[in-house]
Amino acid sequence: MKCIIVSAGKIADFERMKSFIAPGDYVIAADGGLRYAEGLGVEPDCVLGDFDSLGYIPDCADEVYPSQKDDTDTMLAVKHGLAKGFRNFVILGGLGGRLDHTVANISALEYLRRHGGKGMLADEHTVVRVFGAGDAIMPFMREGSYFSVFPYGCEYAVISMSGVEYPTMRQKFDAAFPLGVSNHVKDSDQFSMTIHEGKALIIEYC
Repeated sequence: MKCIIVSAGKIADFERMKSFIAPGDYVIAADGGLRYAEGLGVEPDCVLGDFDSLGYIPDCADEVYPSQKDDTDTMLAVKHGLAKGFRNFVILGGLGGRLDHTVANISALEYLRRHGGKGMLADEHTVVRVFGAGDAIMPFMREGSYFSVFPYGCEYAVISMSGVEYPTMRQKFDAAFPLGVSNHVKDSDQFSMTIHEGKALIIEYC
């Protein structure tokens, strides 16, 4: 069982996005994400936020916050899910809207890592995750899918990859040079990725 956070970014293909949700998942609607819940066919277990995106405070709101606060509504949802004991998170509607909120949502993935959890941002075609040295990396991708790798929160990351178009062996990926753009999986059975040093933002196109 995992925690699904529905944020107010952008969801266009509800049928495709439903594939991320399983029966029994705990669903949090963060502010304007409440609009997407019906299209996803879910009834939120918790509705929270300052509701500036939604434009009104709904009767079903469980937690109402002031608009002047340090946490984004998505981060409030992350903290709520962690407090409930969840460690596996999927954030839907966290991509495709305002760029600053997308960056904030990537920060929320790192917050999860630091607090014993793991998470992904997902839309109809994209999965975004953050990994650090020693983390087990299982691909979300199918064979032929494209992905990009960037150092995250560090000057560089040292990464080995196999089963891909551009394999690497302890390659140094510098934060000032986008070497990791547009690789793709050639053999999913042979795919492996190891982060030896630093952290990496991995963007997969499925």
